[in-house]
Amino acid sequence: MKIILVSDTHTNSSVLKTVREKFPDADRYIHCGDILVSPDKAEGFTTVRGNLDGADYYPMELSFTAGSLRILIKHGHDLFVGAAPDYGAVARYARKNGYDAVFFGHSHTYYDGTVNGIRLLNPGSLWKSRDGSPRTFMVVTIEDGVIKAEKKNAIELL
Repeated sequence: MKIILVSDTHTNSSVLKTVREKFPDADRYIHCGDILVSPDKAEGFTTVRGNLDGADYYPMELSFTAGSLRILIKHGHDLFVGAAPDYGAVARYARKNGYDAVFFGHSHTYYDGTVNGIRLLNPGSLWKSRDGSPRTFMVVTIEDGVIKAEKKNAIELL
């Protein structure tokens, strides 16, 4: 399974279209919130609600299975405050609810790590980075119960 994982595009729906055009072979396109556009402009992305998104369009969280893995999609703003993510809180929430991995956003910083046995992936932001790095997203592959994430620079979309 190949997944394009993005977050925090903040009204920039044209970048979503570009992502889909550049990666037409993806099985899924996932947006981790703060999209700030209606679903008709979400260009086929499965999307969760960020702290800036209206309550009418998107759910607070979604989940899916990939083989034996249970994966949670969340923005993360309800699990930590501000730009500094609390990875332990994200992992505790996932473990408590029976997930193996969490795809999340909110911090506008890229993260790929494992905390207390829970795989945590944050693609960063396609709008504005908060750590001085380029705007980023992820290409995630899941095969035989193994999650691999590849960091992509938004410059590659141009």
